[in-house]
Amino acid sequence: MVQSLDLKHLSALSDQLATLSSRCQQWDAQITLTENKSFRFEVHLFTTSSLTLSGYCQQIQNTFDHLSYVINKNMNTVIINYECERFVNQFSALLNIVNQLDAGKAEGLYKRYSTQQEKVYQQLQRQYQYEKRLLAMINEENALYQQAVVSSNKEIHKSRVSALKERYQKCNEFTQALEFKMEALDNDE
Repeated sequence: MVQSLDLKHLSALSDQLATLSSRCQQWDAQITLTENKSFRFEVHLFTTSSLTLSGYCQQIQNTFDHLSYVINKNMNTVIINYECERFVNQFSALLNIVNQLDAGKAEGLYKRYSTQQEKVYQQLQRQYQYEKRLLAMINEENALYQQAVVSSNKEIHKSRVSALKERYQKCNEFTQALEFKMEALDNDE
């Protein structure tokens, strides 16, 4: 997906995020949401639900910061692509909400969750956090592998990376099952 992102591109993305954040703050002054009523996003986009648009902006800022980090550390292209895609998806979703609000089309932007949906949603959020931690651990072990001089140390880090990738794959399968369950609950409404 991403061939090369340099500081110029990151700066442009940062500027666009600042503009979106400003627009969200203006809407936050006009909109109030409650605990069981939130904006309608695909469940996997954001790690936590927020009662404000600025809360989602902050999550996008965190994704952007992590994207900048993985680019500056010259991490694996797969990881950079993953973070870049995550940023683009989050940014696009929030921009779509703000554009609809600007156009006066606020109906359908909010979603109420049943108790069952809320439980699955909370479980999904925990899964996303766990996946994020596993990816960070994989990155760390890969970096240690690259830095290791002694071949026995390289083998230790290589086996740890392999084990972590296996855990990540199992975790991701469970996450996908939860996403399908959430989608089914949404369709039952």
